[in-house]
Amino acid sequence: MKKNVENYFVAISIIIVLIAGITCIKYRNAIYVWYLGDVQSIYKQAEGYYRQNRMKEAAGLYLKLARIDSASNSQYILGDIYYQGKLGEVNCKKALKLFMKSAEGGNAKAQNNLGFMYTYGIGTEMDYSKAKNYLNMAVAQGYSQAQVGLGSLYRHGWGVTKSYTEALKLYKRAAAHNNTDGMNNLGYMYTFGYGTPTNVNDAVYWFKKSASLNNVVALFNLAVFYIEGHGVPKDYLKAAELLDKAAKLNSPAAQFNLGLMYYFGKGVNKNYAMAKSLFQQASAQGHNYAMEFLLKVEDKEQVVETDSIFDLKIKAK
Repeated sequence: MKKNVENYFVAISIIIVLIAGITCIKYRNAIYVWYLGDVQSIYKQAEGYYRQNRMKEAAGLYLKLARIDSASNSQYILGDIYYQGKLGEVNCKKALKLFMKSAEGGNAKAQNNLGFMYTYGIGTEMDYSKAKNYLNMAVAQGYSQAQVGLGSLYRHGWGVTKSYTEALKLYKRAAAHNNTDGMNNLGYMYTFGYGTPTNVNDAVYWFKKSASLNNVVALFNLAVFYIEGHGVPKDYLKAAELLDKAAKLNSPAAQFNLGLMYYFGKGVNKNYAMAKSLFQQASAQGHNYAMEFLLKVEDKEQVVETDSIFDLKIKAK
């Protein structure tokens, strides 16, 4: 009898533990929120640290908040901190996990970033199917950068049937939302007649509109037009001004081409020191032509002035 009673109490204890465990699992999110206390105050404090560029303190608070199932914005911000290396080191794998949690909560920015990462294999293997799915989620919410990303999948035919027409539509939607990459890409499409008849005036219009908002690729593209006199009068001074803006925004192509202008005195006064500095900046980012030219300059090899030296390829995002 005593043995039966003991077994009964053991069984009851196990049941109670199981019920408690199940309850904790079911309500773990609510329990954790209760444990944190004033979540809104923690979020405001994290925002304050972030604005002050105190990333270590901000990341510590966002990490606490990111454990809340519904905290998609905190998950996105923390993921972006890792993605951009704001703690001193880029960590794309951590960023990917956080973007996934955030995307599940419907965060369009996280969905867009996942689309980009799967498109180019950043922090994960390249997967155009997943890229398309995530970009479609963000596009469904009207997120303009995702419209650009999805448009580029159609432009290249990555994971979808290649369609310049579909790409053009998506770039137009993005441009209508004042997205500068969408504007630049429209300029690209009109330049080469992709999905539309070639129209140099429309190309210039969109490059100028995007460049006026400091889009680094559009600044470079418009400079190319002024160097070549394509759709605008040939103007090396104007080209140099545009390349200078793009170079300061860390475009290696702009740094290289502006370096050539200083080296040969095109649109600017000859300045070998400035040219060398720009070649070094571009070389540090892996620009092959800049590396080759820098070696020639340092070895004092004779370089013949020719327009063919310029690396003038119109670019799209």
